[in-house]
Amino acid sequence: MSLNLWENLIVQERAKLALEKIFRRNAYPPALIFLGQKGIGKEAHALAFAQSINCETKNFNPCGKCFRCKNVFNLLSPDVYLLYPVPTSSTERNLSIKRIEHILEKKNLIHISKFNYQKQTKLPSI
Repeated sequence: MSLNLWENLIVQERAKLALEKIFRRNAYPPALIFLGQKGIGKEAHALAFAQSINCETKNFNPCGKCFRCKNVFNLLSPDVYLLYPVPTSSTERNLSIKRIEHILEKKNLIHISKFNYQKQTKLPSI
């Protein structure tokens, strides 16, 4: 079974072409921000691109079978980080903090004892 994330994705062609251009030039920015309306596939495109970059075949269309492809697919890659905006309500914020702590602890990145958020911090949708 292939775990290629591009295969089952409803592709936003303009976004895919931009990502493929970055891949072909081998000129990766330190971070990419995926902006847009809710539900259009920002996270799916980000993960598919992460799989393209990490695949051992070095092709934009990843194999979906190598160790690195499987790690990205299973969200276990130590090289892939997903960051999300901070929710505005205290209930949503507490749930989000717990999810983030769980992900970071699962990846053994760092031990987090407390998040400090500033009320005036506003992040765009990614």
